[in-house]
Amino acid sequence: MKLGALAKFTAVGLALACSFSTASWAQSAAKVDRISIATGAIGGIYHVLGGGMAKLLREKLNGVDVTAETTNASVDNMRLVGTKQADIGFGTSVAIVQGVKGDGPFKGTKYPVAGLINIYPQYLWAVTVEGTGINTLADLKGKRVSTSNPGSGSELDALNILKAAGLGLSDIKRERLPPQQAAEALKDRRIDALLHTAGQRQPAWEDIANTPGTTIKFLDTSAAVAGLQNDWGSSVYFKLTLPKGTYKGQGAEVPMVGGGNSLFVRQDLPEDLVYQITKLLMENLDELAKIHPEARNIKLETAANTPVPLHSGAARYFKEKGLLK
Repeated sequence: MKLGALAKFTAVGLALACSFSTASWAQSAAKVDRISIATGAIGGIYHVLGGGMAKLLREKLNGVDVTAETTNASVDNMRLVGTKQADIGFGTSVAIVQGVKGDGPFKGTKYPVAGLINIYPQYLWAVTVEGTGINTLADLKGKRVSTSNPGSGSELDALNILKAAGLGLSDIKRERLPPQQAAEALKDRRIDALLHTAGQRQPAWEDIANTPGTTIKFLDTSAAVAGLQNDWGSSVYFKLTLPKGTYKGQGAEVPMVGGGNSLFVRQDLPEDLVYQITKLLMENLDELAKIHPEARNIKLETAANTPVPLHSGAARYFKEKGLLK
């Protein structure tokens, strides 16, 4: 999707954020007694934070059983929520936009989902260790590289960042591993590098950094930002900086590519229920931060900026907070 198309879609999303009428959900007014949250792979932030969200909602939503499901993340989650096999999903902006428009891995199928909350920004990680000879994205050529797990938004991002760096799949020896497995493979030198999209504090990276005799290394990927923005726009990809000392052995800040990241829901969930879910999540961020610190990066002022139109229940909450008219 080119910048113009994405900008047009985003503008339409903002304009329609409040247009989902209560009547459109009336047909689903039967009481919901179970909610499933599609998260991500074990070892990833989606999985950890999604489990915390499920626990919070289960405790505070009367009569509703809420569970968190292990998945392959964004692409998988779009299909699960879009076909009513799950109710809430985590996803990257790229995967959510493509799922609603029926592009990319969803070509030919448009999934009926709506925005819930724009959550924390993500880093497009390019991770290696000292001794591999890899210092830039160009150095990945000919190396054993994991492009993250199949069916994930991370995999979409990995392919996009390789393209921006002038590389294709034929230029690398590809593996497709979820973050924890990729971290183990990198520690054991079964791969040379990994690409994955996640928030700032990633348990799998901490595992690498804390392994005796191993020095973790994060690549400066900021040179890829211009190409990514040319294809996708600045609301989907942008520059982020990893602060110095975020991980053991990281002696300097690292400029990187950042990406958008949101929760989305089935369009046909009742408005009152989605309102309650939005309110409970947004007003218990301190509790969620005890589960994973990335929750501290969910900000009220940007929470309504989902890449697709908000569900009417979420829009209602953000209207009350003065974020929408």
